[in-house]
Amino acid sequence: MDGRRLFRLLLTRWMIIVAVVELGALGGAAFTLLATPKYTAESELLVSALGGESTTDLAQGNSYSQSQARNFSLIATRNSVLDPVISTLGLHTTTGALSQQISVSVPLNTSLISVSVEDTSPSRAAAIANAVGASLSNVVSNVTPRRSDGTLPVSLQTVQQATVPRAQSSPNASVSILLGALLGFVVAVAVLVGRELVGAKVRSTDQLRQLGDLTILGSVAQDRSITGNFVALGSSAYSRRAEEFRQLRTSLRFLQTGKDRKVFVVTSSVPGEGKSVTAANLAAVLAASGSSVCLVEADLRRPSLGAYLDLEDSVGLTSVLAGDVGVDDAMQTWGSDGLRVLLAGQIPPNPSELLSSLAAEELFVVLSDRFDTVIVDCPPLLPVTDAAIIARYFDGAIMVVGCGTVQVREFRRSLEMLDAAGVPLLGVIANRTPADAESKYQRAYTSTERSTTPESAPAPTGEPEGHLRREPSDADARR
Repeated sequence: MDGRRLFRLLLTRWMIIVAVVELGALGGAAFTLLATPKYTAESELLVSALGGESTTDLAQGNSYSQSQARNFSLIATRNSVLDPVISTLGLHTTTGALSQQISVSVPLNTSLISVSVEDTSPSRAAAIANAVGASLSNVVSNVTPRRSDGTLPVSLQTVQQATVPRAQSSPNASVSILLGALLGFVVAVAVLVGRELVGAKVRSTDQLRQLGDLTILGSVAQDRSITGNFVALGSSAYSRRAEEFRQLRTSLRFLQTGKDRKVFVVTSSVPGEGKSVTAANLAAVLAASGSSVCLVEADLRRPSLGAYLDLEDSVGLTSVLAGDVGVDDAMQTWGSDGLRVLLAGQIPPNPSELLSSLAAEELFVVLSDRFDTVIVDCPPLLPVTDAAIIARYFDGAIMVVGCGTVQVREFRRSLEMLDAAGVPLLGVIANRTPADAESKYQRAYTSTERSTTPESAPAPTGEPEGHLRREPSDADARR
């Protein structure tokens, strides 16, 4: 996952991250309230070497005392030091457990030994720290070799007695809350990235290009304002969405260039990617250019074009294949550009067998001979095999990829299914892509409030001011 995808993921899931961070902070606060408070007391001892008065003797003594301080700090937690402490204070513990409470350190380039003791009782912590210092001094005086005159070469003296601490050293409320929030952030990001990697979804056209050597026919941006007008030309001929489908129309004209009559099988990987709406819009913009176009609904399991186009769906493809009606009687006309639509009709009990029948193959051949372009809306590839069956008739399929809907592994699986069936992938249409930086310029240029006269000029005679004129099509030019 690159930095841009990670940033976009964190930006789109920021509410989840904030919630988990808050839970982590609350967990840190709860830990502070529930944990047993501990107090730390500290005493300091100084190691000094007894030497001559010359500069050389003093330098050697200073170096010797520093090395001895490091040695003495190592024996501060040994049994010989801690056993007397336990006996003197009457502690109900063992030397091993007591050593876990004691921390001994020697600051760099010094002869000081710092003894820190952490305990649940502040007074006991101070008493233990002072007792350890006194016991260590006794042990040092017993184990250090004496000089010929009976004196010790070094002395260990307490320079700072431990005092009873007034404030607890742990848990620290601020640190616990901060660590809890940080842990919550790390957990939230790790879970989101893990889910994204395991169930990663296709989210952009750029990501599609990275998935393989694919022909990207175009993209249709996400538009949440669309509610009832599913066909772009039906809502506004100058909208950004309508222009995107015109660009797709241009791309389709470069497919199957060796054929005068073209058939495009439109499918997707999973339900909900928008392949039926995309097929309807492609058929509408092709018909608007003056071509004779037939839109066939071959999704015999979950047909939806009748509702999108507001057409009667009781008679359709299944009626023709069953021999109940002729193809001309089953087709309906939609819009002012003469788009012919053959809906699915009644849902049959055996869709795959019906679509793979000789009657279906002959019907598609007839339609491809009668119309300049045939758009076939097929079911998704992963749930059923219907799309692969029909695509074999016409040497290829077009896949609609719903950004934010289909997972990468699902898309790859559908490509493998087409390859296994011997069906070439003619191209990919990225649907519901996120708005890009160019969208504002496209929206401005393809605004639905397009003016046909200068702003200062009055509206033409016989036409109300602000009237929206229909875009002339190629068919209008021929007429």
